[in-house]
Amino acid sequence: MYNGLAEAVLRGETDGSKHGKRVILPSSFVGGARYMIQNYQDAMSICRWFGYPNLFITFTCNPKWPEIIRFVESKGLKSEHRPDIVCRIFKVKLDNMIRDLKTKKKFGAVKAVVYTVEFQKRGLPHAHILLFLSNEDKQPHPRRIDEIISAELPDPVTDPLYYDNVKEFMMHGPCGVIRKSSPCMDGVPLDNRYVVPHNRFLLMKYRGHINVEWCNQSQSIKYLFKYINKGYDRVTTSFFQSGAEGAEPNLDEVSLYYDCRYISSCEAAWRILGFEIQYKDPSVERLSFHLPNEQHVIFEESEDLDDVLNRKTIHESKFLAWMQANKKYPEGRDLTYGEYPTKFVWKTDHWQPRQQRFSIGRLFYVAPGSGDLYYLRCLLNIVKGATSFEDIRFVNGVQYDSFRDACFALGLLDDDKEYVDGIVEASFWASAHSLRLLFVSLLTSESISRPDVVWQSCWKYLSDDVLYNQRKLSNHSALMLNDDQIQSFALAEVEKLLANVGKSLRNFSCMPYPNSDFSKRTFGICIQVH
Repeated sequence: MYNGLAEAVLRGETDGSKHGKRVILPSSFVGGARYMIQNYQDAMSICRWFGYPNLFITFTCNPKWPEIIRFVESKGLKSEHRPDIVCRIFKVKLDNMIRDLKTKKKFGAVKAVVYTVEFQKRGLPHAHILLFLSNEDKQPHPRRIDEIISAELPDPVTDPLYYDNVKEFMMHGPCGVIRKSSPCMDGVPLDNRYVVPHNRFLLMKYRGHINVEWCNQSQSIKYLFKYINKGYDRVTTSFFQSGAEGAEPNLDEVSLYYDCRYISSCEAAWRILGFEIQYKDPSVERLSFHLPNEQHVIFEESEDLDDVLNRKTIHESKFLAWMQANKKYPEGRDLTYGEYPTKFVWKTDHWQPRQQRFSIGRLFYVAPGSGDLYYLRCLLNIVKGATSFEDIRFVNGVQYDSFRDACFALGLLDDDKEYVDGIVEASFWASAHSLRLLFVSLLTSESISRPDVVWQSCWKYLSDDVLYNQRKLSNHSALMLNDDQIQSFALAEVEKLLANVGKSLRNFSCMPYPNSDFSKRTFGICIQVH
């Protein structure tokens, strides 16, 4: 940060190699942790703008496409021998499918598209696609859904080609008792129970496994970017190197990224060819912001800090340029910082009026425990046309000394509201376990004045994975738990996290406490009943 460098120079420390973080993977590095998280939050911004996605489509590469077979057979090869050809053909068909979905409006008017490309263990690429339809098409008549999605075997007499495609590409199973040995299905009669939901037009044109599902919830975006929680495939457990005893560990993000990574031949070819792994339309403009004199500064390790501080651009940032643009363009003064990219475009070092297309603005996420930076973010969601930091703190004719005071004046921080809102916002992209860690952090830092009120407001988000985990642990897929039982299990998880830092729920007045004996007893009853 700028103020950190300025203080270092005042102390006479001008060696750039001794300051800042040296080894990171920026969000521009495709596939890195920051890249995945930022794209995930971009997708959630699209979700906030257009509402829940409506269609979830999974498009899997078919190594038997005639374009692939024609090329490899002419060389005396198989498709697995030329992953570059497989990737090129899949990318061509994927791009063509996206154009079809947008222009031909088979499912209605498409307002936004998000997809991510993944790779199976055997190497074949597949794309998970989310479609956001117009308001007129978001709630179609059931008859219209039946026209879009089919889960039936067609008549082999009246439509033999369609029947053959469904039989070859869209049958899932039979499995279990019916098919104890895989992969053969010969001799087993097929019926509608085994048909994967699909669209006739897409199946007939692209001749591959194309699963089409109707959806109306943000959970599909969490699935789309599941790698930010579970990580990429690895071939074994990796180790990390810590610093000397008592010293801060030297975390090399590059090493953490590639240590023991498993990369298939198709994924390697895809990356070499420079094809995107994430796709979004419309685009999302990421909006950074900072406190006064705390803008980030990037410099070479060998640079002298005096030279860094004397740069002409040292006091420039996207956020400060927004304030300058508000002085120059009156038409932008009716927009918040997050709304600015809808009418203006960022050009390297300045904002200018947008001439074409459309973009969504997204302020970077800041945790509630970040202090003034969090309060600044709260204000930026409301304040319009600010030309200075003082303007942001100016509320109802009063100039406040801090961003927190300005938030109080606007009624944004009553009754721990900022922490409840922070947990609710984080629930759009974070796992329940991460939310519990956040709640424990708020408890241990004494950031919230009434933890029981915050718990009652947010416990459903903090316990989102309880039922799934208990069903998995009990190997009982039909297990049902009531709200009290779910809260008890979630509180038990919070108690475990608090124990790691030497604290307990009993240290916080009015907070409920899990009754472990009761939890076990009711858990057993549920299993017997269901």
